[in-house]
Amino acid sequence: MANNKNKNQEEVVLSILKKNQSLMKVLDYIDTLRIPDYYIAAGSIYQTIWNGLDHRDLNYGIKDIDVIYYNPNDLSVETDLKLYEKITEFVTKEQIPYTIDVSNEARMHIRKKELVGREIPPYKSSEDAISRFLATTHAIGLTKKDGHLFIYAPYGLEDILNKVARPIPCKDNLKHEYDAKVTSWQERFPDIQIVPWTEEKKCHTKK
Repeated sequence: MANNKNKNQEEVVLSILKKNQSLMKVLDYIDTLRIPDYYIAAGSIYQTIWNGLDHRDLNYGIKDIDVIYYNPNDLSVETDLKLYEKITEFVTKEQIPYTIDVSNEARMHIRKKELVGREIPPYKSSEDAISRFLATTHAIGLTKKDGHLFIYAPYGLEDILNKVARPIPCKDNLKHEYDAKVTSWQERFPDIQIVPWTEEKKCHTKK
């Protein structure tokens, strides 16, 4: 029964995502770049789903697309910049209303130390990174495998489909970051259900 429920939830999510033509165009283009272990993750995915559930413009509230990938053999900022420029050139040419953010999750522990002076354990893969995002609503990625759409959602899809913001209190996440994100969500999606921050340090991990 649980497997059938999960399958039905995935079908609902994919049916909504496929209707966002802008998102699908960007995904198809990124797939041609052969970026290792890539996903479009977090905001543009769950907000498309929420917009579909609310019968709104699928791009409502989406400011950017987060492109993540994992390449421990090249931690240079220059590689991120080149990918950013390629994808930005594509969305500009196609008149797609997104800005782009590109992150090699293999260097995210370095980036966080540079930006906020905080140490976090290195990620082991893009999926490991997704599992340690700020909230269960964030913890979703969309990619293509063998030409087919593939969703990675380590905490399942139920919170996203029910518009529940639930924190993932890994040791690399902080309460004030979650609270700031909650405020942003409530401005655009006032009916979202908020689960308060907890100090219990538990999160899913994946190699």
